[in-house]
Amino acid sequence: MSAAQTWYRLLLRVYPAAHRAAYGAEILNALGEAAPSGRPSARESFALVREGAAERVRRRTAPWWADGTHLGLTVIAAVNLAYALADGATIVWTAVSAALLLVLLRGWTLAAVPLALAVALSTARGMTGLGDSGDGRLHAAQGIVGYLGPEYGNWVSLIPYGLLAAGAVVLAVLHRRNLPARSWWWTAIPVVEMAASFAAHHWDVTFPFLRVGMEGGLMLAGIWATLATRSPRFAIAGAFYVIPGEITAIAYPPQSTGDVAYRLVLAGLLVVTAALLTRARRPETAG
Repeated sequence: MSAAQTWYRLLLRVYPAAHRAAYGAEILNALGEAAPSGRPSARESFALVREGAAERVRRRTAPWWADGTHLGLTVIAAVNLAYALADGATIVWTAVSAALLLVLLRGWTLAAVPLALAVALSTARGMTGLGDSGDGRLHAAQGIVGYLGPEYGNWVSLIPYGLLAAGAVVLAVLHRRNLPARSWWWTAIPVVEMAASFAAHHWDVTFPFLRVGMEGGLMLAGIWATLATRSPRFAIAGAFYVIPGEITAIAYPPQSTGDVAYRLVLAGLLVVTAALLTRARRPETAG
């Protein structure tokens, strides 16, 4: 087996298993004929990865609205876990955050509801009276939820957690069945965030660059996936993540030009993703 065949066989794993079983040999034969020297082509390698990823996207069987909501919730849950790990949160809060990400990755919509509600209610306890220790019952409630995680004193900061809870409830009520599992690669978000947080203690410029690169890369991937499928699910997922940050920037205007540019770029990428949907869209499955 030539080096090109070995390389292409490895890249072929980007395709879904069913597609590989049906067309893998044919694809490898065609690529082998295109590489008579036995060396892999960068152009063909890129095309193989692009088409394989596009095929994975097209094979998502859930309705576009449910899949988009599920993807958006997964991203928010991944970022929430990243903050818990980077900030040295309590074991309970970290465990709940990790469990929420796990059940979302597995597509277990019903199991996600109590975890998402626990996260949302815990962070909102200062705005709902659960943080008031003047009343004995409220003080007892504070003892239950207070150990979980951060407490926010304004509604703007609670938007992502509210979306987590609302989205989980909507999926459980309207979809009523589990969704297809997502790739474990989404756990890379907490890993990257942790690396960025650790690096920021040593190099002040590292954290913003790593985070901007990750977020920008995900948004560009969403644009590419929208081009490949003409599906609104990626615009929905992007909106779940980007819009809360934009609302925060409006309520509390950034103090630096870099922060303003960062927010404008993310908003622009989301607009581009949505604008691509005005073109002819490929048929979506109804359920």
